Amino acid sequence: MMTEQEPGGLVAATHEEFAAGLAMERGMISRAMPHLVAARLVTVIRRGRFQLHPMIAAFNDPRDQQRAIKATPDDMRLDLGDFEDEYERRFQLHLDEKARKAEARAKGNVTPINRRSHLKPVG
Repeated sequence: MMTEQEPGGLVAATHEEFAAGLAMERGMISRAMPHLVAARLVTVIRRGRFQLHPMIAAFNDPRDQQRAIKATPDDMRLDLGDFEDEYERRFQLHLDEKARKAEARAKGNVTPINRRSHLKPVG
């Protein structure tokens, strides 16, 4: 991501493109990305668009980087609070959300027993 970024830290690439560039499987990229997001190093803008944190992004001018860092909300700052504790908290939130979605999918795939069939007997 560091070598593919535009000035200011915008990276335009899909997981497939990252995987090809790193000679890895796409699944490995997908498993790694939540860690980068929890560490606040990367923000997912949308599919194929990522924003590097201003403290690690490349800028054309150091003043642009300083302005971007100053504009960063306190909860996204890497230099405030305990980095490791915040990473652990954010990653646990990710795992909790993933489990919640899996549970919701599982519940949606279960047909209630009391549902009446609309099929008519043949013959």
